[in-house]
Parts: sequence; C-alpha cells; structure tokens
Amino acid sequence: MAKKGRAKGEKPEALISALQAANEDLRSKLTDIQIELHQEKCKVGKQHREKVQEGKRIREQEQHRHTAALTEQRARWHEEKLKELAALRESLTRQHEQELARTAKIKEGEIQRLRTALSALRDGSGEKVRTALTLEAREEARRFFDQERVKLLQEIAELKSSKRQTDEALNTMILADKMKAGDLRTEHQAHQEQVSKIKWDSERDIRRLVDEIKAKDRTIFSLEKELETATGFMQKLQLQKDALDEQLFLVKEAECNLGSPKREIPGRAGDGAEHCGSPVKKLDDMRRNQKRMSELKATIRKLEDRNSILVDERNELLKRAREAEKQCKPLLDKNKLLSRKNDELSQSLQRMEDKLKSITKENLEMKEKITSNPPLKKLKSLNDLDQANDDQEIEFLKLQVLEQQSMIDELTRVSTSRKHQPGVTAVSTKHPSVISFLCTFQDREKLLRKKRAQFPSHVFKRTKSSLSGKLAQNISKLLQMEKPFTLFSYIINNLRLRACRRNTQ
Repeated sequence: MAKKGRAKGEKPEALISALQAANEDLRSKLTDIQIELHQEKCKVGKQHREKVQEGKRIREQEQHRHTAALTEQRARWHEEKLKELAALRESLTRQHEQELARTAKIKEGEIQRLRTALSALRDGSGEKVRTALTLEAREEARRFFDQERVKLLQEIAELKSSKRQTDEALNTMILADKMKAGDLRTEHQAHQEQVSKIKWDSERDIRRLVDEIKAKDRTIFSLEKELETATGFMQKLQLQKDALDEQLFLVKEAECNLGSPKREIPGRAGDGAEHCGSPVKKLDDMRRNQKRMSELKATIRKLEDRNSILVDERNELLKRAREAEKQCKPLLDKNKLLSRKNDELSQSLQRMEDKLKSITKENLEMKEKITSNPPLKKLKSLNDLDQANDDQEIEFLKLQVLEQQSMIDELTRVSTSRKHQPGVTAVSTKHPSVISFLCTFQDREKLLRKKRAQFPSHVFKRTKSSLSGKLAQNISKLLQMEKPFTLFSYIINNLRLRACRRNTQ
C-alpha cells in the first residue's frame, strides 16, 4: 500500500516536472521568438538603409554619366561646328577666287577692247569710233547695272524666302517644344502621383504589420502572466498535495497499526475514536485536490493549445511579412525606375527650355538686325562683300571726276584761246600754256596721291591703272606727235567719255 501511495505521489511530481519543462521550453521559445523578431526588425532597418544608400549611389552614378555625356556632346558639337566653319571658309575662298578670276578676265577683255579702240583712234577712225565707244560703254554700263540689279533682287527674294522658312521652322519648333514640355509636365505629375501612392500604400502596410506585431506582443505578455500565475498555483497545489500525501500515509499506517492486536496501545482508545472522522475529510480533500489537478491540467492543455495557435499565427505573420517584403521589392524597384525616369525627364525638359531660350534669343537678334539694317546692307554674296570699300572708291572717283572736269575746262580754254590766234598752227611741248597745264596737272596728281593716302589701300586694288596715270601717258604720247589741236581734242573727248562712264556707274 505504501508503494502504491508513493507511486501515486510520484505521478503528480512527474506531471509538475513535465509542466515545468514545457513551461521552460515555452519561455525559451518565446525568448527565441523575441530575439528573432528583434533581428528581423534590425534586418528590415538595415535593408532600408542599404536601399537608401543604393538609391543615392545610383543617382550619383546617373548624374556623373549624364554630365560625361553632356561634355562629350558639347565637344562633338564644337568639332562639328569647326568642321562646318572650315568647309564654309573653303567654299567662300573658292567662290572668291572664282569671282576674282572672272573679274580679271572681264578686265582683260575690257583692256583688250580699249587697246583695239585706241589703235583704231590712232589709225584715225574719227568721230564714228568715239560715238561707237560711248554707245558701247553706255550699253555695257546699263547691262552691267541691269545684271547687278537682277542679281540683287534675286538674292533679296532668296533671303526673304529663307527668312520666311526660318520663321516658320522657328514657330513649329516653338510649338513642338511647348507641346513636349506640356507632355513632360503631365508625365512628371503622373509619376509623382504614382510615387506618392506607392509610398502611402507601403507606409500603410508597414503600419498595419507593426500594429499586428504589437498586438501579438501584448497577447504573448498576457499569456506569460497567466502562465506564471498558473505555475504559482500549481506549486501551491503541489505543496498541498505533498502535505495530503504525508497525512494519508500516516493515516494508513495508523489504520494498519490499529488493525494488528500486537501493536494496540491501551491508552490511545479515545484517540482512535477521535480520528474516525478525519479520513473521510482527507478523502474529500483528496478528491477536491484531484479535481483541481484535472482542472489545472485542462487549463495547461488549453494554454499549450493557445500557445501553439499563437506560434502558428506568428509563423503566418512572418510569412506574410516576407511576402509583403517580396511584393514591395518590385514596387521599390519600380519607384527607383520612375524616379530615375523623372530625373531624366526633368533634365530633358531643362535642356529643351535652354534650347528654346537660345532659339528665341537668336530670333530676337535676327529681328533686331533686320530692323536696324536695310535689306541691301544684309547681302552676303561675293559681289557685295566689299560694299563699304566701293563707297570709298566712289568718293575717290568723284574727286577724280571733279579734277578731270577742271582739266577739261582748262584745256577747252587753252584750245579756244589758240583758235582765236590765227598765226598759230601747232602746239609745242615748250609752249608756256602747255607747260603751265603740265605743272598744274602734276600738282593735282600730287594732291590726288595725298588724298589717296588718306583712304585705305584696298580701295585701289581694282583701280591700279587710274585715270590720271592713263591721261598722263596719253598726253606724253600726243605731245611727242606734235599735232596742232589733236592733243587738246583727244584729251577733252577722252576725259568726257571717262566722266560719263563714271557717272553712269
């Protein structure tokens, strides 16, 4: 019987030790879960920091790449512009050389024609040759003037058409830039809205997960408290059970002693009567204790079931957190791509705005040039490259014409004075009037040289054989001929013819 009591007493002890071991396991699992939760939180924070650093690094790399591409594009544009300028310079020099060759050919033809006319004059063709020369010179001057006028009108029309085309192209480019800027703005706003929506959704999911984790922590803490109270109550019941087992063992030993006649004690009869009702109470207490033990076992089973349910829920929450992280990863990648595309679009928009500003600035400069300068001064053909030089040359030629008119007046005066003297039949080179004329002619040549020195040297590239030099040669030749009035008449007619040519030009 004692062995049976001991076996019955050992069973609750084994149960309590098993419960304590299970409780310790649960506590260790709970601490492991808390450690894992803390590690997961640390990992999430670390991944977030790494993602932010990765985004910064990618943004810096993109910025460096864009700056390098921009410098390369600028260098390429500069090289292309230099090549275009070199090609334009070569084409302009080639055209200028062709124009110079053409003008040289024209001048050679004119010199040849003048030489033939001079030889015809020397042969004595007379008045018909002079009239033919004057008519030919007028026709040539009129033809040259008409050709130049037609050429200038054509160039003006071409410039107007090119200006119209450039204005139309500029307007189309401005409209296209405005449309592109509007599209870029709408896309930028759409991307910003998408980014804000993704951020809001991710923050909401993170907040929800954090709230769930906090709720699970609270439930785990409450379960720990309940488990502590249950273990305390179990220990108390275990102590009561041990005391009851000892009392029961003593009662049973007493009953055995009472049943055996050898061990009867005569003086203890009243005591046995007193202890008759105590075993019934003890049995009732034992039943109550067993009932409490069964209730405690049921509560322990319930707690274990609830703990397993909580573990399953925790695992499910961890799975959901991992799935949410996996779902957020493509969203974060998409957010990065959208932010990168947004930066590229903003940079392209900035470039387009800069290009639009430069184009509008060039257009305003062109309009100012058009309004400030007359259309004839904007001609850029090779015939009108030295228009300013031509103005100075015309002024100098006007001075020459005035000097020649004064020479003509003096020569006519000398010729009329010689005609009124009937005894004079020839003009000698040593005549005082001729000597005075030559002196005045030389003085005027010196004056013209001084005035010529005031003008730039490139004005006289086309007029190397000036009228004064030719006139001096003709005078010296005719003075050697010593004909009476052929000298004065030829000089007068030649000067008048050249003055008419200059006036027509």
